[in-house]
Amino acid sequence: MVAWLLSGAAAVAGTAESTPAQHPLRPPDVSSPRATLDSLRRNLNQAYRLADSSDSHTKDTVVLLRRALRTLNLSEEPESIRDSIGIEAALHLKEIIDRIELPPLEQIPDKAEVNSRALKKWRLPNTEIVIARVEDGSHTGEWLFSPATVDNAADFYERIAHLPYRPDATPRIYAAYSMTPGPGLSLSWSQNVPRWLGWELFGQTLWQWFGGLLAGALAVGLILVLYRAARHADKSRATTPPSRRATILALLFAIVVAAGVEYFFDQIVNFTGGVLIFTKDAFIVVLDVLIGWVTVLVLTQIPELIVRSRRLRPRGIDSQLLRLGFKLLAFVALAGLVIEGADRLGLPAYSVITGLGVGGLAVALAARETLANVLGSLAIMLDRPFRTGDWIKIGSDEGTVEDIGFRSTRIRTFYDSLLSIPNATTVNAVVDNMGQRTYRRVYTRLNIRYDTKPAQIEAFIEGIKGIIREHPTTRKDYFHVVLHDLGSHSLEIMVYFFLQVPDWSKELVDRQQVLGDILHLADSLGVQFAFPTQTIELDRWPASSATTNQEPAFSMPLQSSE
Repeated sequence: MVAWLLSGAAAVAGTAESTPAQHPLRPPDVSSPRATLDSLRRNLNQAYRLADSSDSHTKDTVVLLRRALRTLNLSEEPESIRDSIGIEAALHLKEIIDRIELPPLEQIPDKAEVNSRALKKWRLPNTEIVIARVEDGSHTGEWLFSPATVDNAADFYERIAHLPYRPDATPRIYAAYSMTPGPGLSLSWSQNVPRWLGWELFGQTLWQWFGGLLAGALAVGLILVLYRAARHADKSRATTPPSRRATILALLFAIVVAAGVEYFFDQIVNFTGGVLIFTKDAFIVVLDVLIGWVTVLVLTQIPELIVRSRRLRPRGIDSQLLRLGFKLLAFVALAGLVIEGADRLGLPAYSVITGLGVGGLAVALAARETLANVLGSLAIMLDRPFRTGDWIKIGSDEGTVEDIGFRSTRIRTFYDSLLSIPNATTVNAVVDNMGQRTYRRVYTRLNIRYDTKPAQIEAFIEGIKGIIREHPTTRKDYFHVVLHDLGSHSLEIMVYFFLQVPDWSKELVDRQQVLGDILHLADSLGVQFAFPTQTIELDRWPASSATTNQEPAFSMPLQSSE
């Protein structure tokens, strides 16, 4: 015990070994259980001495607190709260050491003893406090307070808090730290604060609760006001799809405000214990949600900017493919945020990835038809069997493509009804794209009367050929106009040619022009079109007597229209 008292006195006196100002980059000695335990005590004793002298030394105590932190194995603590948890655990251990009976210094293994005995851990007698050798990682070979000791330090402290301090102790060092605003340690702060503000509620003083709740309420109110104003500004812009520029700016401001409030809670109010862990985890979730929200909005607005800048068709294949690509990118970004946030919360990354995989499989099994439609839309966009505005035939369905969505393709039929066909069906069906024709065929038969003279027929056929050659949209290198058949009631002239037009409406107009010119030609040549006719022949009436008059046979042509 004398050795411990001398060690503590040397620390308070500020020996060269314990003063980091002389060697600021020298790490604390953690080469053995004796060195680690002594490093923890020395640095916290020095911090306590500075905190007791003046408020001006509060920031100087941060270095000493962090040196004490280096004696702990924090590898299993969440990265976001590692430093805060470590400092609290170090102070709790100091409170414990200041109250219990310690073994003589020579009974604690030093570097030579741990090497000779090949020790891997040492337990403080009559306690569960363990100092163990680190076997892997960046601190391999160092003797640090074990992760289990760090996790249970607060519980150990609660169990011995009723014990009196030893003479060489640093009384209420943890209470002083928990009440000190900002980083560092000050003993005079609690003395200057009104007593009622120092009352504790859930481990925090009233002034901490007042400061934290006031900052949180102001931040939430400011964020909500700006967000609603941004939504109103976006809705006032007459754009399709609506712009989200103001909303994105408001959310970016919300991220900055949330980060500022987190800094205020941690560095000014200085929450500790369970409240600190809760606020840290809550801010990780809030910030990740806001960042994910902004990411999704930005990645969904980028394709719209590209569509407008390049003047693409809003519902075209290229536009839809851009939107799908950026939505997939947003999904990947959100998955990355979830994994990163889980890691900061202390959840193993592989467990999160496995969970996402299992969850994804469950969703895939539950919504396989929806996924099949989404994959079908992707196949349509990549293969491009048709595009918006094309006239297509899918089985017995026919119409003009109005929209290619992620679930279905919508077709406007010629009855003006809107037909939605699932993309999984569309991608597996035979699609006849009438809108992708370079030439549109016109095929008809002209029925002229049998009494038309051969010269008229030849002139009529040549005249039709001339009409086809002279029309601006007909194909000149391939067409047929021939006397094709001798029908039952007429001579059949086959007219077969192609129109080079962009759409069906133009096809109808040009087809009408060609057929009208043919009618004018027939009228000028005296060619008459035949109606379907039938001839009924009545034979002589059979003789019933010698005196019966014989009637001559006759025929009567009957005209009928189909």
